[in-house]
Amino acid sequence: MVVLWTIHHANHIRPSSDGLKVGGHQASSASLATIMSALYFSVLRPQDRVAVKPHASPVFHAIQYLFGRQTRDKLENFRGFKGAQSYPSRTKDSDDVDFSTGSVGLGVAQTLFASLVQDYVKAHGWMADRPEGRMIALVGDAEMDEGNIFEALLEGWKHGLRNTWWVVDYNRQSLDAVVREGLWEKFETMFRNFGWDVVIVKYGRLMQAAFAEPGGEALKRWIDGCPNAMYAALCFQGGAAFRKHLRDEIGDQGAVSQLIEKRSDDELLDLMSNLGGHDMASMLEAFEASIMIGRSASSPIPSRASACRFRATRTTMRA
Repeated sequence: MVVLWTIHHANHIRPSSDGLKVGGHQASSASLATIMSALYFSVLRPQDRVAVKPHASPVFHAIQYLFGRQTRDKLENFRGFKGAQSYPSRTKDSDDVDFSTGSVGLGVAQTLFASLVQDYVKAHGWMADRPEGRMIALVGDAEMDEGNIFEALLEGWKHGLRNTWWVVDYNRQSLDAVVREGLWEKFETMFRNFGWDVVIVKYGRLMQAAFAEPGGEALKRWIDGCPNAMYAALCFQGGAAFRKHLRDEIGDQGAVSQLIEKRSDDELLDLMSNLGGHDMASMLEAFEASIMIGRSASSPIPSRASACRFRATRTTMRA
């Protein structure tokens, strides 16, 4: 609610001398709300550092406000002079920004090189007994167009990157275009080729439970095969639209039809929109799996050589 209020205040309540829209990347923020809540309220340790993708700054500022590190007056002046910045900034923001991410893509690469520098400092005995931190980047899928990210991946492979998580927010939203269908598969292959561990968080707990029911496999196949544009439109239209489309495409197939029909329109919409990136339990489970991967690595230091946390979900907005 703090996020929605901040953006709404900037665009509709704060006086405007020219009437221009202030903006605030509402949808791109919403796609990271659950992920950032899981990180900041459960997973992060004092030594960890996070590069928040530029378009998720309203979520970051809202979280910092709840922690008492951000003020209401700066939120009221969001995207204004000396207000909370539209992109997290170490020099312009006062609420504990770890990495400035105002230039798209650079914050992502910074986490990788920060981890390499941490290894260098530790290898020279300059960290004493200080614990190693994780360097975490929250990456927009369109942000993956930036060339410096791929250059950084190569450097990480060369130098045995460790203690690094990249969460790719696969919401298919870009200021320039819609992200190409199926691009997440290319991302997965690329990260694996560079030696990263890839954890795909696509299905929420409601979906996972439905898949375990009779007919669940057929529903899963339909979800996996549905184009993103159609899926987003159905989420907007609601449970009745999902029901009609499922009936038309799957037909009457006994178990899967019963799975669908025993749910009301509201329950069906809750199920079909329960994608992993918006499900707190699924995200916490994924982060815990990431931590366990690091602990099971062969390195004498309990942290994986490199760990990619990749979120492949269809992110939709409902009116």
